[in-house]
Amino acid sequence: MKEIRKLTPEARNNRLKEYRAQLSEKYAQLSAGGSIDDTGKITELRKTIARFLTIMNEEQNE
Repeated sequence: MKEIRKLTPEARNNRLKEYRAQLSEKYAQLSAGGSIDDTGKITELRKTIARFLTIMNEEQNE
């Protein structure tokens, strides 16, 4: 969380886009009938995205 807070808003948005793209790729692999090497990666990506959104919402409400 501290690392996320240190990022500039533009960098945060870019990172968030990257994580969302990675998550959609993992979901696409699963829906195509394939298997992914690390199933915990989906959970990790979802939590990371939630952390980014939480921090961004906190800053908006301040």
